[in-house]
Amino acid sequence: MNTKLVKGKKPEEFYIDSYLSSIKEDKAESRRNLSKEELFIELCRSVQSHFENMWKLSEGQEAKILERQTKAIIGIPDHVNYFKDLIRKYLEDNAKTGLPYPRWYKSLVDGIFHEVWGLAGISAWMDIAESSSAKIIGERIYYLIDGKMTLQEQRISPKRFGALKKALLLLTPEIPQSSSNIEVLMHSGERVTIYSSPLTKPGQDIMVFRKYVVFNYTLEEQARRGTIPKEAIGMLKSLAKVGFNILFCGAVRTAKTTMLTTFQLLEDPNLEGVLIESNAEIPLHELMPNSPIMQLVCDGEELSSITKKLMRSDGDYIICGEARDGNMLSLLVEIANRGTRHCKSTIHLTDVFDLPYDMANMIVNKKGGSLDHTIIKVAKSFHYVFSFIQLADRSKKRLKGIYEIRYDHLSHKISIHEICRYEPDSDSWSFTFDIGRDKENIAREENYKEFLLYKKELKILAEKFPAKKQAVIKPFYSRGA
Repeated sequence: MNTKLVKGKKPEEFYIDSYLSSIKEDKAESRRNLSKEELFIELCRSVQSHFENMWKLSEGQEAKILERQTKAIIGIPDHVNYFKDLIRKYLEDNAKTGLPYPRWYKSLVDGIFHEVWGLAGISAWMDIAESSSAKIIGERIYYLIDGKMTLQEQRISPKRFGALKKALLLLTPEIPQSSSNIEVLMHSGERVTIYSSPLTKPGQDIMVFRKYVVFNYTLEEQARRGTIPKEAIGMLKSLAKVGFNILFCGAVRTAKTTMLTTFQLLEDPNLEGVLIESNAEIPLHELMPNSPIMQLVCDGEELSSITKKLMRSDGDYIICGEARDGNMLSLLVEIANRGTRHCKSTIHLTDVFDLPYDMANMIVNKKGGSLDHTIIKVAKSFHYVFSFIQLADRSKKRLKGIYEIRYDHLSHKISIHEICRYEPDSDSWSFTFDIGRDKENIAREENYKEFLLYKKELKILAEKFPAKKQAVIKPFYSRGA
């Protein structure tokens, strides 16, 4: 017992053990008044503080701990499990395994991991198999569900957004933290694009997450999803095997890369190829593990410096994951224009009939040269264009049309022939039997057997599902148009 003297009053008795007990009771009462969300946040802070204090004592281990954190954030299983095991033991040692957690997490351990070291409110999106994208805009989080960007109940604070951005940028140490537009590729294939000041409004920084939801790269799977007509599977398989140079065009999220990959898997696996991407998205080393395909990851400027070396490479063909600038297009056209076949590329252009002009314009603006001459080179280089669209339900993609590009060497005229057209009113396709003589000449040098099958199948489709009127365009940039 202790005594406490107060002037003019009888000494008051003071029991230290009673005082400490009352403090504990006040804290317990305060904790009881916390909401479930506040209890969870408090627990996350306790876990984070505990391990940060523990790691401060681990001299010489800083680099290893940072590496583990980085690898856990991008989803490498061994490192994720390392942190989850630490969290699980902490909860057991402190009798906290029964505390509540937000319902968008799979478990208390999962929730703490993602709030402290993982993807926070985006983590649940990773498990939604059919959702191809998610967004953070300011504090708001959206998932693409049933074709619509749907606002989620969870939020992310500016501080947590900054921590997530900083953690993701550990993957790209060559990019400054202050960069306003950054792309990061996660271990499991998700692509993250980060936009921040000065591109964004104050408090409205953005992260866009995208993932591929198709893992079965077959025409049958695309038909099951309604992207292509099932009746055209045989025709498309033969067309893919002939060896024509093909462009896959359309807006973002229209299945261009998926269809390019599907066509690539129908190629002769013994041919030597070169895959060029600005982001490593198409895992041909996994999809075609025995094929001699070189995979390069480089941007347009880096590509410009190695163009001549690539031109001298032993590749039978080139694939561009996305021809997004003049440097990439220039390389693609130069190689294809020299007679190289089996080339493929995606491109973010939507007007097929202006495509040769638009591509040539991008090349000339970057590399210089004659626009008219470059237009002809583009028209000579590519044989077919596949155009794709999204429906109002953004989860649904459709093949809008297939177009053959023809170039007449005598008259120098360019014409674009529509052989397949999507009919939106009936959600079906119509066909026209129209194949240029130059395509048959190419096929004789590549794979005439598959060409004859393609020709046969297209004729059957045109008779069964005839187009009311074929679109044959001689564009304004064609000589004599």
